[in-house]
Amino acid sequence: MLFSKGIRIKHETRMFYMFIGFWIAMFIFINVIPMAYSFYLSLTSYDGLTTPVFVGFSNYLNLLKDYRFTGSILQTIIFTFFNITITLTISLLLANLLSGKIKGQGFFRSVLFLPYAVPIIATVFIWKTLLNRESGLVNMILGSINSSLSLNLLVKFPMASLISLFVWQLGGSMIIFLAGFQNIPSALVEAAEIDGASPSAILIRIKIPLLTPLIMYQIIVGIMLSFSIIVQPILLTSSPGAAFTAFLSQQPPSQNFFTLIYVFQQAFTNQSFGTAMAASWYMLLVMIAISLIFLRLARRFVFYEYE
Repeated sequence: MLFSKGIRIKHETRMFYMFIGFWIAMFIFINVIPMAYSFYLSLTSYDGLTTPVFVGFSNYLNLLKDYRFTGSILQTIIFTFFNITITLTISLLLANLLSGKIKGQGFFRSVLFLPYAVPIIATVFIWKTLLNRESGLVNMILGSINSSLSLNLLVKFPMASLISLFVWQLGGSMIIFLAGFQNIPSALVEAAEIDGASPSAILIRIKIPLLTPLIMYQIIVGIMLSFSIIVQPILLTSSPGAAFTAFLSQQPPSQNFFTLIYVFQQAFTNQSFGTAMAASWYMLLVMIAISLIFLRLARRFVFYEYE
């Protein structure tokens, strides 16, 4: 009996490693080795052509003296905060409305989700058309109210324009919240309604606490996505027909000059791969620090069903 049980355990162990072995190998080759090599390059002076020259941590120290890099970190953090706060708040409120029994519920869900499926480049050019100073729909509406309200939104309010683009694509967050609302026990809501609780009180005191795991998940994912943005701010800045060359030469407004753009320019414009890799590791450390802060706060504000 014990012998057959031992054989079965060994067989299950071999099957486990057989199934997970490929994933582990791919993780090592696709993630671990490139990260280790990028850290090595961050300790060198390397132009992508000649042999890397080891310089120690001088790249890291020089970055702390570069106001463009420190400014890009600050702007990335500011953008991350406002982007996540505004997007999650609006998507949560829309999901709350669409989780109820309203006429045309399926239609509104589809319409609000559709922008999320639009490709990035198409989304950027749609938004550039809407915000265009001369012929954009937004300025046409503002101009019809008051001619002095016509603004160059992409230049004067670049971060607000960029955030509005992401808010327009909140369909993914809304669907996640919508699924969360549908999993809330109806008995809790009905009991609160019988006690005379208002819809806002039910949302704040019952629904949102039960959705805190989803909120925390979307915050962590939002941090990673916000730090990895590069295409949208550059294309919003570039002139029509010059999208590709903009990646090499165009300088986004200071509000939209994020860390990944700085990394890209150091690597492919200045051929300073060592500095670019060091900036990437700084960016990773900032992301980890912010995520750890939220995970620490999760112990107080995130509630799970088993609790």
